[in-house]
Amino acid sequence: MLAGLAGLWHDLGKYAPDWQQFLLAVGQDASATDADSQNGGEKRTRGPDHSSAGASHSFVKLGKKDRAAQLIAFAIAGHHAGLDDWQALRTRLVKPDLLARLDAATNAAPDAVLRAESDSSLFPEWFMSLSKPTAGSSVVSVKRSFELLVRMTFSALTDADFLDTEAFAEQARPEGRAEARSGWQPLCRYEQILKEYLEGLATLPETPVLLQRRHVLAWCLSAATGARGAYSLTVPTGGGKTLSSLAFALRHASIHGQSRVIVALPFLSIVDQTADVFRKVFSPFLGGRVLVEHHSNVQPKVDTDANRLASENWDAPLIVTTQVQLLESLFANRSGDCRKLHNLANSVIVLDEVQSLPAGLLDPILDVLQELRSWYGTTLLLTTATQPSLHRRLIGGWPEPKPWLDPPPTEIVPAEELPGLFASLDRIRIEWPAGEDPVEWPALAERIAEHEQVLAIVHRRDDARGLWKEVEAKARGTIHLSALMCPAHRREVLADIRRRLEEKDACRVVSTQLVEAGVDVDFPVVFRAMAGLEALAQSAGRCNREGRLSSPGRFIVYNAPTRPPGLLRHHRDIAKLMLAVSPGLSLTAPETFRNYFDRLYGGQSTDTKGIQALRQDLKFKETAATFRMIDELTTTVFVPWGDPGRKAIERFRFAGPSRDRFRALQPFGVSVYSRAFHELEDLGLLELLHDTVWCLVAESSYHSTFGLDLEPEEFQALVI
Repeated sequence: MLAGLAGLWHDLGKYAPDWQQFLLAVGQDASATDADSQNGGEKRTRGPDHSSAGASHSFVKLGKKDRAAQLIAFAIAGHHAGLDDWQALRTRLVKPDLLARLDAATNAAPDAVLRAESDSSLFPEWFMSLSKPTAGSSVVSVKRSFELLVRMTFSALTDADFLDTEAFAEQARPEGRAEARSGWQPLCRYEQILKEYLEGLATLPETPVLLQRRHVLAWCLSAATGARGAYSLTVPTGGGKTLSSLAFALRHASIHGQSRVIVALPFLSIVDQTADVFRKVFSPFLGGRVLVEHHSNVQPKVDTDANRLASENWDAPLIVTTQVQLLESLFANRSGDCRKLHNLANSVIVLDEVQSLPAGLLDPILDVLQELRSWYGTTLLLTTATQPSLHRRLIGGWPEPKPWLDPPPTEIVPAEELPGLFASLDRIRIEWPAGEDPVEWPALAERIAEHEQVLAIVHRRDDARGLWKEVEAKARGTIHLSALMCPAHRREVLADIRRRLEEKDACRVVSTQLVEAGVDVDFPVVFRAMAGLEALAQSAGRCNREGRLSSPGRFIVYNAPTRPPGLLRHHRDIAKLMLAVSPGLSLTAPETFRNYFDRLYGGQSTDTKGIQALRQDLKFKETAATFRMIDELTTTVFVPWGDPGRKAIERFRFAGPSRDRFRALQPFGVSVYSRAFHELEDLGLLELLHDTVWCLVAESSYHSTFGLDLEPEEFQALVI
């Protein structure tokens, strides 16, 4: 009803005579223009403000203090410019010239538009309590509930507005965007295909690992019949949680009539990998229209028209995306980012590797997820091998309970089965460091070179480069992995690593942390720099992953000569304290991680940026500017990796920007921190192709082993 009124009144200002005159003067393009728009990239004639009239009318019709009027006003006023802060919106709506335009619009508008009313009896009790003069934490919580309802209404309005405009603009085309948006199969079809695929896997020869994966799948299917709400799936690495969690989500959605499944992952490497697994299952039956892959590095071969269009509003049955994309959208204020939010309602959201959520943002993240669960028919599934306790409770020395999930998520794996599951999938032997002395790179390289197939994980990019040089001087088959390599380069190297592992060829890999979470590689020996327990457990998951070795894999933890970056030092220090108390610390016991995360979260603020206060004060614009999953600013530099990278840059350079040409660049982007970016710029190694699109112009500054060289020689700028 609220979205209906917002839709009815959002273009009220267009009835004003000056807007009608503008429409006649500029023709059909006028429907897509607006003085409210902040899209500075468009060089168009702007029409008079038309959104303020509908926003003001909501207060005239429903009352100045009516919360429904306030909500509708936010949505209408922001449907081009974005949600503003309440104080700024209030100031805007009392401007005399805009009030005069309201009078002009209402004098010309049909009575059917002006007379529409709201029915407060349909509102939830918490909504009605907003106007009551009570105090306390419950009122603060209700204010945040209202804030999210504004976002969801705004999302529904902007999506409908975009779709109506699109339909009008393409009504003369027999095969326009509407056709590209349609044709998705229902979720029940996905469920049937996955069921048959998993039944095929059940015919494989039984091994201890496959047996436990079948148990996990059975528990997921059993739990899927439960009520909507929040669930957790705590399964050790190699336990098959990717497909088992999808099986839960599809069965649960079918039972409860939910519209879509959204799988959100923390890292691009495992987004690619997960999307590929899903396509392998569904593509033989559904063709190219299987899922929406929504992130910054979508490969051109899967970035179809259907994928692009459904990425705008997530109107598809299966979405694979990043946690950054999902969560930053939930705190955004621009229409393009918020369009998808109303489609989170009545869905199943799978948050994979949930332990990777930033501790300093847990309060707002979990508060919003709780709202989706409580009021929007959304089911949450939190999956990881290292499950933190994310329910509402007192923790550490904080005086009030954390505003987290309430009641606690239901664990899918039966409590009595958890110890046995982890013990049966424990395929490694941990070798903790002896003492506190660091191991220098030459000495560590000697130990690594002793093994034919081995993975060594370090803290930093410079560490990876330095250790690789030491190992490469001592042994063949030495491979480097870091985020200074563009995605296309990393995919090629990972394919080579998997081939070498399968063919029993020499494979000595030195990598940063990007390899440890979800990347499907399986080494007999893994070295890992001492770090937080969640990082150690993820790294251990790359060791004897499939349980093929006749004896346990070796997971060797060492003290690096460098420290972890930033806040990760605190994670490492907590792990060292726990290890000092329990020298035989287990990386497979769920209670280890409950204790670890309680120490981690209890020792710091879980709302370091004050997002909750901004939300309850209805500061949408400031909230959007403040909520960032990744703090340190980076700039993407596109590199000429191979012929495809060179051609993508050349096409963009000479043909100019377009959606297709920008998408073609994505596999060749490297994120560079500000200091390093400015150093490259000062050396003349970068070219600004368009707006914020930078490319590397010296191919010699992109190394076939290390990726982007952040320490180039000055003379390189002279030989471009």
